[in-house]
Amino acid sequence: MHLLVLALTSCCLLLEQVAWAAFMIPGSPVRPKDFTLLKRDGVYHLFYIRNNTSVPASQNERDFGHAVSNDLYHWQQLPPVLHVDSLGWDNANVWAPHIVLRDSLYWMFYTGVQNVPGQYNYTQRMGLAVSSDLMNWTRQGLLFDNSQTNWAWWNPLKVGPACRDPFVMPDPERPGMWLMYYTASPLLDSTVTMVGIAESNGDFMQWDDLGPLTITYQAYSFNTLTESPHLFQHNGLWYLVVTTNAGQPLSIYTTQHPTGPLPDWTYRGRLRNMLGYDTNSWFASETARDGTHDLFAFVQGDRVEIREILWGSSWQFSLVQPPLFHVVRMGWAQPEVTEGQLTSLDFLLANPYAGQTSLEAFAVDSLGNETPLSMDDVGILEHPSFDSDTVQYLWYARRVPKPAPGDTTTVTRLRLRTVDRTADSGILTVRPASASPDTILPEDPPPADGDPGSEPGEWLGDRGSIRPLRSSPLGPGPALAVQIPEASDVRVDLYDLGGRRVRNLARRTLPAGITVLPWDGRGDDGTAQPRGMYFARLVSGRHVLTTRILLLPH
Repeated sequence: MHLLVLALTSCCLLLEQVAWAAFMIPGSPVRPKDFTLLKRDGVYHLFYIRNNTSVPASQNERDFGHAVSNDLYHWQQLPPVLHVDSLGWDNANVWAPHIVLRDSLYWMFYTGVQNVPGQYNYTQRMGLAVSSDLMNWTRQGLLFDNSQTNWAWWNPLKVGPACRDPFVMPDPERPGMWLMYYTASPLLDSTVTMVGIAESNGDFMQWDDLGPLTITYQAYSFNTLTESPHLFQHNGLWYLVVTTNAGQPLSIYTTQHPTGPLPDWTYRGRLRNMLGYDTNSWFASETARDGTHDLFAFVQGDRVEIREILWGSSWQFSLVQPPLFHVVRMGWAQPEVTEGQLTSLDFLLANPYAGQTSLEAFAVDSLGNETPLSMDDVGILEHPSFDSDTVQYLWYARRVPKPAPGDTTTVTRLRLRTVDRTADSGILTVRPASASPDTILPEDPPPADGDPGSEPGEWLGDRGSIRPLRSSPLGPGPALAVQIPEASDVRVDLYDLGGRRVRNLARRTLPAGITVLPWDGRGDDGTAQPRGMYFARLVSGRHVLTTRILLLPH
């Protein structure tokens, strides 16, 4: 049983594209260059260098374009982000954004170019910005340049040596470690470029050189220019794709160990050789994981084209147009219901006429472990039928798997996702009819010794937030992510469970956007605090926000 609700009329907001071709065109006179593609809440976001062919070089490539789409076929241009900082280390250009999601924040690694006569002659370096919503970005600072290596050319007064195109990912062989691949010019020959690797223990502002990736040197790559590296994995095999100055620019390497020495790597040749058709105008490729699907995108002329990867039986793959049908978002009408209560699973769809989907269900226990469930046991159709871009399926809540007879305390958390594009509905808590919510989620005690003279209040709507990060990308230990709508005087304190203030993390003016405040686990007197739960309290004028933060042993 389903209830059809009014369809959204969003077509007027979208830039129409040619039918059955997935690509993003910024529109003349702007052309895209290096870019990053990711997905948030069912919506695709594409950030790219804006190369404006109508302005002088000194005024070009000074911010990142931002486009969004529900289905990869229809794109809407949003305002550009991260403009050059006229007083900063990136005052001339910003290039090659790459974004990773960590602790529910988006971290943008990018190239900044600085020009200060007598100090920096269009010097390339790499830095970091952070966002909670992909719309507003806060710079975190400069994180890496070639002076931190013993193999790459570093001379701030010389134009040309490369230090650009960061690509960052977790190290698959060392939990907790991160890898950054980038383009650099070797000391032995500053007229060529190759790929370098750096590592981090999780502090995104601290990177250690691992040296060059030798397989990308011209003696093995047969190119003097190698740039825009990115990696992806399938069935235990890692793929490295780079852009070169060959007639067919995109080249592929594979390995079992992405930081392995030269013998661990296999050069697979040009992408054209594998695909069997001309790719001479493709460059700056990227990949993105879309649920259970892999996307491959590249720049071609005035656009970014998007394909879906079809994997073969060996290392090879082919590229096809992604399906039109897409679940943009699905979610429960409310986060908690009582057994037998009527609720609904709501869908927002793109091009519902173009295909169907399948649903999977999981029971999630208190530790986050998932157990697959039969859709018949859940009582929701495995293959729902969609005839509108907004559909609501009604459901009488069940506790599954069914608890033992007489059990009145079990809380079953039900989670659904689509098989086709993995639009996760999130967790729904189904309580027994006799259970008391007060016994499930007790209230947290407030801090006992708050700021003298401050009165409780709250930020309205989306005007501010404070939340914990399990590990800090800006140093060891946990951290707090503070987001405020405008620059404000802020005080942030930590309290133990008894309400005793143990540490002041900030008492200063914070900028608009996100500020990450790391905690080294010590009190104001420098003594190490015992592991456990603490409370964080933010005060700004009459506004007060609180959250919890967990301190674990190092």
